[in-house]
Amino acid sequence: MAQHENLPGLEEVRFHRDEDLGGLEIRLARYKRFAFDNHWHDCYSIGAALDGGSLCMRNQDNTVVRAGQLALINPGQVHAGVPERERGITYLMFYVEPEVMRRLAAQVAGRDLGYPEFHRVIVSDPRLFEAMGALDRAVAGRAGRLLRESLSLQALAGLLLENGHLRPSTRRAGDEPGAVARAREYLTAHLAGPVSLEDLAAAAGLSAFHLLRVFKKATGLTPHAWLTQLRVERARHLLLAGVTPAETALATGFYDQSHFTNTFRRFMGVTPRRYRAR
Repeated sequence: MAQHENLPGLEEVRFHRDEDLGGLEIRLARYKRFAFDNHWHDCYSIGAALDGGSLCMRNQDNTVVRAGQLALINPGQVHAGVPERERGITYLMFYVEPEVMRRLAAQVAGRDLGYPEFHRVIVSDPRLFEAMGALDRAVAGRAGRLLRESLSLQALAGLLLENGHLRPSTRRAGDEPGAVARAREYLTAHLAGPVSLEDLAAAAGLSAFHLLRVFKKATGLTPHAWLTQLRVERARHLLLAGVTPAETALATGFYDQSHFTNTFRRFMGVTPRRYRAR
């Protein structure tokens, strides 16, 4: 929880930074009377309005972001923040380092195109809005690294594909079945420890962006969902062998007992303790 700043009409609710995601910063804030003067950032700033509204660019009537919309600000792009008088604005703001976006754009396009640029300020896209919300929930909820990295890549790639004059690579199909098989083998071998999307993609021999697309197409699940299923299946066998729930959680990569219990019950319909005692 961030400390409240001594600014009239400003209540800052929450602030997170995720080093696994290239230093991604996420801020949840509420403003009623305080207005930002013209300013700029040296990173990409992606706002998701949760309630109310705000003028993003002074003297431009078409740049009011409202609940359910996104605001896309490029590095160095001068902008402001003037909340609606009655309701103010409550929003999430994602700050993404330029090099992170450049590497992501290169993955999507299949070659280095330099730093991408958003060509619209206000975007109404429920799918992308939900993708950014899912990323925030994963970071705030301390989800596993593979899930956080996957959600970040999917959300940011979606923004660039829809609003950044970026087109996915037209690469021809190669050894994709083999790549998916290698990814599955890697997940099986590393289910007890943290798995990064970068390491998984390297084992598969594909870019992370391409791997996410072909893995789900081939299996019907994301790599993170596949890994979760692997962990639950391994946990089931350990419990049947008499291993305690606490030892099982540790052996199958769950970060705490509560997370293990909730996940196991979601897949099996009973808690680990009840399953072991049957």
